[in-house]
Amino acid sequence: MIGMFILIILSIGSYKKLNSSHYQSILLYDFNNGTDFFNLEDSKFDDNFPTLTATALPLKYLKARYYLQIDSIETAKKLLYKSIDENPYIAAPQALLANLYLTENEIDSAFLYSKEAFYSLSNNNQHRDVYFRVLKEINDSVSLDSAFVKIRDYNNENHWYDYVLTRNDINKKPSKYLLNLLDEIPARFPQADTLKTNSIKRFIEIGSSRYTSALANSEFARIEFERNNFSDAARLYEIAISLDDKNHVYFENAAISYDNLENYSKAEEYFNKVIYYFKTIDGKSEFFKGLMLIKNNNFTSGCDYLARSTRKDYVGAASGIRAENVYNQLCKK
Repeated sequence: MIGMFILIILSIGSYKKLNSSHYQSILLYDFNNGTDFFNLEDSKFDDNFPTLTATALPLKYLKARYYLQIDSIETAKKLLYKSIDENPYIAAPQALLANLYLTENEIDSAFLYSKEAFYSLSNNNQHRDVYFRVLKEINDSVSLDSAFVKIRDYNNENHWYDYVLTRNDINKKPSKYLLNLLDEIPARFPQADTLKTNSIKRFIEIGSSRYTSALANSEFARIEFERNNFSDAARLYEIAISLDDKNHVYFENAAISYDNLENYSKAEEYFNKVIYYFKTIDGKSEFFKGLMLIKNNNFTSGCDYLARSTRKDYVGAASGIRAENVYNQLCKK
C-alpha cells in the first residue's frame, strides 16, 4: 500500500515536470525573443513545482513580466518577491523590482534592489544599467566610482560608456578624467565603435546642451536638403558647425549643400577640411569632391579624387552607388 502511494506521488511529480517543461519552453522563448505567446489564463500551468527553469530562472519571475504588461503591478511584485526566495543568486528579479520602484520614484527600494542585483552579478548590462540610473538619481558619485572599479576589467565596453555618461551627468561639467577613460577605450576594446566613442567624448567636451542643439540643427538641415532647399540646409549646417566644429559630418554635408548651390569654393574648402584635417577613411568626401571637379571640367583632379574614393571602397549608404563603378564610367573612357 505504501509502495503504491509512493509510486503515485512519483508519477504526479513526473507529470508535473513534463507539463512544466512545455510551459517553460514558451516562457523562455518569449523571454529571449520579446514575444507574448504564453497565456496567463492557462490553468494547467503550475509555477510551484518545479519553481525554476533549466537555466535557474524562477518561473514566477518569467510570469511576473506578463502581469506588468497588463499593469497588474502589485501581482507582479508579489511574484518577484517569491522569485527571490526561490533563487536569490540570479538577481534578475531584484533588477526588475529596482526598475519598478525607480519608475514609481520609490528611490530607497530602488537603491536596495538595484545594489543587490549589481553586486550579485556585476558583469550584466541590465543590472549595471538600473543600478547606475538609481545612483544618478541620488547623485551618488562615491558608490558609482566603487561600482566601476568592480566592472572595469571585464571585456565589456558598455560598462565604460555607461559609467562615463552617468558620472558626467552627476558632475554637470567636463572632466579630464572621463575624457582620459574614453581615450583608453580603443586600446582596451579594439572592436568598440570609434564613432560612438568620439561622439560621447564630444558630448562631454562641449556639454549636453550644445551637443544636442548641434544634432538638432543637423537634422533640420537634412530635412531641408531632402526638400532641395539647399540654401536653408547650408545655413543650418553652419549653425551645427558653430556649436560643434569637431564633427566632420556637419562639414561634409554642408559641402554637399554648397556644391548644389554652385558655391564651389566653399564646397571645396569644407571637402578639404574633411579629407585633410579630419582624415576620414570612408571616401565619401573624395567621391563628392571628385564629381564636383569633373562637373567643372577638371577631369584630371576629379578622377584623382574618385580614384582615392575607390581605394577606400566608398559605397553610397542610400544610393548603393560604388565609387569604383563611377570612376570606371567617367575616368576610364
